[in-house]
Amino acid sequence: MLKESETIEFKKSTAEVKAGVVSLVAMLNKHGKGEVYFGIDDHGKILGLTIGRTTITDVTQAVVDNTEPKVYPKVEARQIEGK
Repeated sequence: MLKESETIEFKKSTAEVKAGVVSLVAMLNKHGKGEVYFGIDDHGKILGLTIGRTTITDVTQAVVDNTEPKVYPKVEARQIEGK
């Protein structure tokens, strides 16, 4: 099972994208790096999620639009434990 840390944050779905951006900014401010994974609950259980046609673009845009100075993240779909 995966674990959250000071540089890794889990969110159940992309409905939590704004909270994910807040977490990412906090990690960047403190550590200069950070990762947010969607489709994983707070306990590290892999839930998975459906990636739509615009999901990656929408998450990227949310980060760019809500950070100053601008952060241009690497956003990608990953398969973990078959999900």
